Amino acid sequence: MVEVRSRFTVKTVQTPEQLEQVWAFVAPILSLPTGKHTLQYYMEQFARAPQLLVFAEREGRICGCILASVEGDHILVGPVTVAADSRRMGIGSAMLKTVEAGAREMGQHTLILGAREEAEPFYLSFGFQPNLFVHLPEPDSVERLKALNEQYEVIWESEQEGWSRLMLRTPQVDRGLQRRHEREFPACHTQCVFIKNI
Repeated sequence: MVEVRSRFTVKTVQTPEQLEQVWAFVAPILSLPTGKHTLQYYMEQFARAPQLLVFAEREGRICGCILASVEGDHILVGPVTVAADSRRMGIGSAMLKTVEAGAREMGQHTLILGAREEAEPFYLSFGFQPNLFVHLPEPDSVERLKALNEQYEVIWESEQEGWSRLMLRTPQVDRGLQRRHEREFPACHTQCVFIKNI
């Protein structure tokens, strides 16, 4: 799929070499790889679902990308980036629409992503719903994490491999609750996770 705009073009990755070029663009910007999300991981995704690997070009150079992947019953969207000199041109929106179309084509109906704080308004405007993800490197602590929450639905919890994890459905980004978890549990990591049903 190719979408041409007046100043940029959005494409899906067509070859392993093209994926290597996209990786060379995104890896230094987002300090990749992190965890399992390596170039090899996305090469495997390319073999399974190339329509989820999207990039934008402007003036003959890569200026943005979304590398999404199939994760069971949902699509994990990320990493996502647009070069600083190419922002506010609609590139992120066009790439995200392309990923959504690819997900629908595969019969997938849920997109999930984690976002940096400065990108949260973009995802909210695109119809994603915020959730607070809390994970603590301590076993058997989910009940302690839940005790700080007085108003939101718990949509997922897990205690495994020495970690206690919790996901709360929040109708808006709740920075107060996020910071409260971080204060009460200094080893805790929190992130707004955005979910969109398509």
